[in-house]
Amino acid sequence: MLQLLTLLTTLATAAVLTPNEAVRAALANDPALAARKADVDAATGMRREATFFGRNPQVDVSTSNDGTRRTGSVVQPLSITGEGFFAARSAGAGLKAAKASAERARFETAATTRRAYVRAVLAREHLRLADEDRALLARLRGVAEARVAAGEGVDLDLRLARLEQARAMAAWLDAQREASDSDIDLAGLIGMTPGALERDPLTAGPTAQGDPAHRSDVVAAEAATRSARAALARARAAILPAIGLGAFYEKDNGSEIFGPAITVELPLWSWNQSGVGSARGNLRLAQAMEVSIAARAATEEARAAERLKVAEESLAALAPDVGAEAAPAIRAIETLFASGETNLSDILLLRFRVVEGQRAWTSARAAIAVARIDVALARQSESLMP
Repeated sequence: MLQLLTLLTTLATAAVLTPNEAVRAALANDPALAARKADVDAATGMRREATFFGRNPQVDVSTSNDGTRRTGSVVQPLSITGEGFFAARSAGAGLKAAKASAERARFETAATTRRAYVRAVLAREHLRLADEDRALLARLRGVAEARVAAGEGVDLDLRLARLEQARAMAAWLDAQREASDSDIDLAGLIGMTPGALERDPLTAGPTAQGDPAHRSDVVAAEAATRSARAALARARAAILPAIGLGAFYEKDNGSEIFGPAITVELPLWSWNQSGVGSARGNLRLAQAMEVSIAARAATEEARAAERLKVAEESLAALAPDVGAEAAPAIRAIETLFASGETNLSDILLLRFRVVEGQRAWTSARAAIAVARIDVALARQSESLMP
């Protein structure tokens, strides 16, 4: 707990929250990851409880009112069909499945946090562009009003400027909502309100995606199938009751008797049809899940790698920095309208192309970052970790 508080304090005072810092905080705070860890604790308890004997020893002590007769026995119930053995095997495989699921959850939390970071950066960049567009439209409206007042402009330009200013205001308000929602999602993962973030969404994408590996979720599914198979064997072994083996002692009027004790529960035979049927159904479900998860893992890795390859090739064909070219283009457009060389409708069309180009540039970089994250998660690469 002290380490978590120290981490949160450090992040709160940091100038910029980096993707690695966000992942580090999420690994210490994400409720979904905490739930997986709780599953490991529960599975550990079940494994400790499941022993070869399967049941606890039974002790029986009695005495008469006058103390002349005393009896006692110690009996250990034991399944002669191996019920306790199969129970221990099922619990052991269940523990391995829980640990593998928790390990996979670490990578899923890291990937989810990085995706949330990308969305937050993208939303903030869209908000910045909407704010700049709103300010530009206010200046263009001012120029249109001044020109109309001086008798040099036309009413159509002024009306267009007012309408576009209203549209820019609405877009700015929508961008504020988008940025707020993305911050809330990120805060739910890292356990704090995010402050300043990196400007480039590509910083959240790992540069190395690793090689295809045997993923922990596949390992967990395989272990879950083994656990279900052992549980079915346990249910079948439960057709015979446990036999108690132990010793007894009896003292009656000064005479003492002791010796071995054997107990058998009634009824002597039970088909355990309900337990066997339920266990068989659980095994079928576990086998289906194993096949599904394995197929999903292979497809995720292949499709994510293809998507990343196409995205990076597409971005490489563009200019090195569209954002750097946008600012002088906007200034040239504003100067062109102020000089009176063109009407506002042409200016608005040019402005729209510049602004949308900026948004598309940032969105493309965010898409590449997400593709890198998806490939790293599909391959369970350590590059996701801080």
